Amino acid sequence: MNNLSWRAIRAFILVADAGSFTAAARESGFSKANLSQLVTELETALDIQLLYRTTRQLRLTEIGEGYYLRCKQALQQLDSAAEWACESKGGQEGTIRINAVGGVIGEDLIAPLVIRFQQANPGVRVHLDFSSTRVDLIQDQYDLVIRMGSLPDSSLVVRKLHTIKTRYVASPNFLKEYGPIEQPADLASVPLISGSVDQWLLTRGQNQQIVQVENSIKLISGRAMHRAALAGLGVTRLADIYVQADIASGRLAEILPGWSESTELSMVCPPLRHQLSRVRNLMQWLKEGFGSAYAQALAESPAA
Repeated sequence: MNNLSWRAIRAFILVADAGSFTAAARESGFSKANLSQLVTELETALDIQLLYRTTRQLRLTEIGEGYYLRCKQALQQLDSAAEWACESKGGQEGTIRINAVGGVIGEDLIAPLVIRFQQANPGVRVHLDFSSTRVDLIQDQYDLVIRMGSLPDSSLVVRKLHTIKTRYVASPNFLKEYGPIEQPADLASVPLISGSVDQWLLTRGQNQQIVQVENSIKLISGRAMHRAALAGLGVTRLADIYVQADIASGRLAEILPGWSESTELSMVCPPLRHQLSRVRNLMQWLKEGFGSAYAQALAESPAA
């Protein structure tokens, strides 16, 4: 494929990502006319309409959507191949884009480890952001995602980072007002504090109970959920690192201890990005340092 075709494909991807020729021109530095010409030439060469254009909006055709996904993956493969070739010359250089869980786990444990990795590898530029939103590792171009819970996509490289125990807690004053909570079914009649999920799955041996939490107080932050529980606003479900010290001091009471569960914290990486030594080295760095950092934090002061 000649250079014009590659330029046209890149122009098409820029426009599809931006949602308009104007936005693509603004973000890329290319002129709107040049981008429009390249996309038109691509459609002519393929004899296929890739975009619906009107004066008010631009959107992909059905074939355009499929072509966009395949082209974007192909270009990402080419970019990864170029990065791999450059790395083979030696040295640790390049960017690593990470999306991780936030709160105590992300900000107090993962971030310091990443900072120390950055100090030890000054040629690497780390971009770290925290979000509870599920991301698409292909579309969002992250090199590494750190997540809790199930990971259904088997095409990705997954490495276990730690096993975290989840506990259900409430303040002593809350329990005085609402009475003892002895079974998962009792949660249906008391105020709850939830995060980014709409149901809790409680497990005890082979028995599982689902508790719907759509009508709960919703706080998409572990720190905020922890503070709300201390304030007596309801029952919440948090990792032990948030609540263990409070349980020990009596500031929070653990409920349904037999229903406590363990959740995997995992590093997830696209196969192409896992080929890069800087990404593998960071994953190994986190693997070696996270367990001891977690244990130390668990033994220290409350999260609030």
